[in-house]
Amino acid sequence: MADSMKPKLLYRILPYVACLLACIAVNLIYFPAATVFPDEQRILASAVKLAATGEFWVGTDRAWEMPGAALFFAPWVWMLGLPKAIIAIRFAQTALLLIQCGLIASITRRVARGEAAAFIATCVTAIYPFFVFYQGLLLSETLFNTMLLGGIAALYAWQDRGARIDKMLALASLCFAAATMTKATLTVLPPVLLALSGWIATANWRRAITTLLTASCLYAALLSPWWIRNAAVLGHFVPFTTSSAQNLYLGNNPANTDAGIDWAHDVEPDVASRLLAIPNEVERQRAFSDRATSYIKAHPDLFVEAAVMKLVRLWNIVPNTAEFRGVYALISALSFGPVLLLALIGAVWQWRQWRRFAPLLILIGYFTFVHVVTIASLRYRLPLEPLLIVLAATTVGALLERMRPFPPSAT
Repeated sequence: MADSMKPKLLYRILPYVACLLACIAVNLIYFPAATVFPDEQRILASAVKLAATGEFWVGTDRAWEMPGAALFFAPWVWMLGLPKAIIAIRFAQTALLLIQCGLIASITRRVARGEAAAFIATCVTAIYPFFVFYQGLLLSETLFNTMLLGGIAALYAWQDRGARIDKMLALASLCFAAATMTKATLTVLPPVLLALSGWIATANWRRAITTLLTASCLYAALLSPWWIRNAAVLGHFVPFTTSSAQNLYLGNNPANTDAGIDWAHDVEPDVASRLLAIPNEVERQRAFSDRATSYIKAHPDLFVEAAVMKLVRLWNIVPNTAEFRGVYALISALSFGPVLLLALIGAVWQWRQWRRFAPLLILIGYFTFVHVVTIASLRYRLPLEPLLIVLAATTVGALLERMRPFPPSAT
C-alpha cells in the first residue's frame, strides 16, 4: 500500500519542486541583488523606516498606500539589514507562491469537483511566468494574491459547509481583510461577495442578509486598527489610502489621450505639479478627486472612449510598454493567451454551472470595472490570472473526463 502511494505523492510534489527551482533561478540569476523598479524602492523605503522607527510612512505621507507589504518586509530588514534583506524577501515571496499553488489547487478542486483539474491548475501556477517574475520583485502583488486566494479558498469551503455563520466565514473575512491591508483595490467588496456567494449557495435571502451584516462587522473590525491609526495621525477618517484619487485623475484628464499610466506624459503638467505640491495628503486627495470628477462630468464621451482603451490595456495578451516587447511579448502571449482562451471557452461551455464560477466571475468583473474607471496595465490584472487559471483548468479537466474511457466495473 505504501509503495503504491509513492507515484501519486511524487506527481503531486513535482509542480512545487518545479516552482521552487524556477524561483531560485530567477531570484539568484535574473534579478540583481538590488531593487529594479521605483515602486520597489518606495515600498522598501517604507519597510526600512518602519523597522527603524515603528511608524509607517510613504515618503512624507502617512496613508498614501496600504501598509501590508511594508509590514511583511520590515522584519527581514530589521533582522538582516540591507541588502541581505532583499534576497530574503524574495525567497519569502517564493514561499508565498508555493502557498498559492496549494490554494489554487484547493479552489479548483471545489469548483471542478475533480483532481485532474486541480493538478493542472497547480502545474500551470507553479511555472506561470508572471507569478515567477513578480515573486522576485519587492512589490505588494505576491502578498496580495496570496491573501486574496486564501479568502477565495475559505469562501468555497464555507459554501460547501452550507454557508453558515461559522469559523470559515471568519477565516474568509480575515484573509480578505489582510488582502485589503496590502492593496486597497477590494475596498468594500468582501462582505458583499460573501453575501452574494451565500445566497448563490443557499437561495436564502435571510441568510444572505445575515451574512452581509456579520461579514461587514468582521471586516470592519479587522480594518479598524488602520482606521483608528489614520484618524490619529491625519485627523480624518481615511478608510483606505490617500492616493486613489491620483489614479482616478491620471486615468481621466485632458492630457491623457491614450489611457496611459505615465505621470511624465499623461497628465497636465501645471495642474499635476500644483496638486502634488499640496502638503496635506487628505486635501491633496480631495483636489485630485475634484479635478478628475469634473473632467468626467464635462466629457462623458471621452471618459467612455478612455474606458474602452483601458479595457484593451488591461486584457492585452502582450505587454503595453515598448520596453517589454520582443521575447517578453512572446512569453506573455504563450502563457496568458491560452489561459484566457480556455477560461472564456469554459465560461461559455459550462454556463449552466454558473453558480460554481460566480464568486470568480464577480471578482473578475469587479477588478475590471475598477481599473477601467481608473488606470489599467498588465500588472493590475495579476490578481485575476489565478482565477483565470482555475477556469481554464476546469475546462481542460472536463475535456479530459469526457475523453477518458470509463474503467470496467468490478463485478
